[in-house]
Amino acid sequence: MAVLLTGGTGFVGARLCVELLRRTDGPVICLVRAESVARAEQRMRSAVEALGEDVPVLPRMRAVPADLSSARLGLDEGAYRTLAEEVDSVYHCGAYVHLAAAYERVAPVNIGGTRRVLEFCAAGTPKHLHHISTLGVFLAAREAGLDSVDESTVPTLGTCGPFGYLRTKVEAEQAVAAAAESGLTATLYRPGLVLADSRDGAAPANDFTTCVLAAAIVTGCYPTALGALPASTVDHTAQAIAALSLAPDTAGKVFHVMRPEPLPARELFERAREHGYRLREVTAQQWRVALLAHRANPWARAVLALEICTYILGITPGRRPPRFSADISADAAAAASVRVPDTGPAYFHRLLDRLERDHEETLSATHTSG
Repeated sequence: MAVLLTGGTGFVGARLCVELLRRTDGPVICLVRAESVARAEQRMRSAVEALGEDVPVLPRMRAVPADLSSARLGLDEGAYRTLAEEVDSVYHCGAYVHLAAAYERVAPVNIGGTRRVLEFCAAGTPKHLHHISTLGVFLAAREAGLDSVDESTVPTLGTCGPFGYLRTKVEAEQAVAAAAESGLTATLYRPGLVLADSRDGAAPANDFTTCVLAAAIVTGCYPTALGALPASTVDHTAQAIAALSLAPDTAGKVFHVMRPEPLPARELFERAREHGYRLREVTAQQWRVALLAHRANPWARAVLALEICTYILGITPGRRPPRFSADISADAAAAASVRVPDTGPAYFHRLLDRLERDHEETLSATHTSG
């Protein structure tokens, strides 16, 4: 039988596609937003080959032009029925990830797309849904009265805070839970903050960590950060999801995909200082003033638009992330032989080197060492 993957051209999705190709024997069918089969195949091949991985991309990887927010996933009825009979596992990684967007902008893909995927799971042969959510659904858990969360904690619209993207992820989880109560076999994965690749420091330009570090470099300062972030590198995230999904007895379980210990937010800035940047620690208000002074720079402007920074970094005492536990998930990942990458100084050196190489023109601070 075949595996179906949504979001395969994305930061996590492309690496998850590679891991599924490595760990399974059947076709990996990727739904891709595209106007034709040729364009879908081109986008998917480009996403995977850009990783530089030695994997059997063809012929087992197939790309199908689709639209998550449309009826029948944008497929004609015949293609939809054929696909529904061929597939027995669905990895729903597709989402419109925009931390500053309004709920109405991201809901059609994040909620509507999940509902379309659930309809697909109910058609044809029985399917196991592997739904990728986010630990961001608990970002405001302290304000909701929860100082700590683990795999058994159920997210609500109160635990996700006033953010459209995170609200859609809570509602998508609720839709999956309702389908599971009606008989769907489902497993839920909640990655934390997804960091750059551990091997080469690669990350997209709109990556949260990239934006925050670049904004600190541009302004020459960073805010006092009180939070500790559930985080892991993108390669570890994809490896863990793939390995856990193929382990026995995962149906009905929830996994928190993160490194064993949360990452102190201030460590991001301390590593940049170790790398040679002259950065001074300032108050939240002083950092905002510095960002406003540099708002002509795209990095400063991007962070100004992200109110979510206050929560993720824990810039103010009342808006710190809760304590995240992933003991059950860590034990399961270890049993599945998933190695946790080293995210020490050498890792951040690679990350910052890559940031400098890819975005030299928009980084305008003095760098005192290589």
